[in-house]
Amino acid sequence: MAKKTGKNENSLQSPGLLLVITGPSGVGKDTIIAEFLKRNPDFKKIVTDTSRPPRVGEIDGIDYNFYSQDEFLDKAASGHYLEHVEVRPKEYKGTPKSAVEQILNGKKVIWKIDEYGAAHLPKTFEKLRTKAKKILLRTVTVYVAPEEWKQLREQYFERESEANKQWFRIKLERDKLMWEKYRDRFNHIVINRRQKVMETVAEIEKIAAARG
Repeated sequence: MAKKTGKNENSLQSPGLLLVITGPSGVGKDTIIAEFLKRNPDFKKIVTDTSRPPRVGEIDGIDYNFYSQDEFLDKAASGHYLEHVEVRPKEYKGTPKSAVEQILNGKKVIWKIDEYGAAHLPKTFEKLRTKAKKILLRTVTVYVAPEEWKQLREQYFERESEANKQWFRIKLERDKLMWEKYRDRFNHIVINRRQKVMETVAEIEKIAAARG
């Protein structure tokens, strides 16, 4: 008969980590996350669900989990999501609870969410009930800030259509408001300087290593 060790299987695993990346539209979060994942293969990106159709080059299950609007709303009604938001009229995005809960099994994951969501994680995690406290203890939030706010407008306007520019004007004002209101709620603030994205990645790596 095998001896009981008094430890469960999870006690032998390294602790998981939820690395939350947030910041204004156009600041470079996607590029930063992509470079971070290349350099840190032990981390995996949380793939969120969306109700919009895939764009050219996007792959279901890698860039997003794509659902119809009705499918998405059915999942939301069933309590499937930890958080979900209507990012544009009739366009929804959401994070499944299971994607976050995996850190309790020793997984290290990186999660991109908006500033409001990052500032209110303790409230959001209440949906996880008894798991909420453990997950919050293994969570670190990083706000990626621009070197200058006008930098975002210039970069975005270089590549987007007039219709998207109007949406961005509204979004940029909201992002600035979120920054002014909630900046003290983020664990770390990292400035993504022009043409120095790898320095930004390296700084985030140090933050993750300190919590790992």
